[in-house]
Amino acid sequence: MLKDFVGSRKEGLLFCTSTGAQLLQSNILSDSLHPVLRAIGHVKGGFNIFRRLRITHLQKTECPEVLRHFWSGHAPRHVSERYTKLRDEREFRLGLAEKVGLGFELPPAIGQLGQLRLVPKVA
Repeated sequence: MLKDFVGSRKEGLLFCTSTGAQLLQSNILSDSLHPVLRAIGHVKGGFNIFRRLRITHLQKTECPEVLRHFWSGHAPRHVSERYTKLRDEREFRLGLAEKVGLGFELPPAIGQLGQLRLVPKVA
């Protein structure tokens, strides 16, 4: 999906406004994420809810703890983690990612790629 979204672009911001300006996190939260969460009856949250969902899903699978930590993007907790070369083991990571899955289904593409879908504010 990301390759389709990027297309042939070689410069500029990955996610930007229609004028090419930087998207601000506060605007995305208030204009898009919070209304969607409200519409589905989910508690209000920031972008960390996606990391929590992913880590929770990985903990419920047979994913090794060292790989859960690697995928979470956290800094090494112990000096021995410097000797684990997971970054170089791409095929291993891809195989395990396929096995454990996302923990949710991706929806079909909505609208044109590259366009920000705005959800109207609900009073």
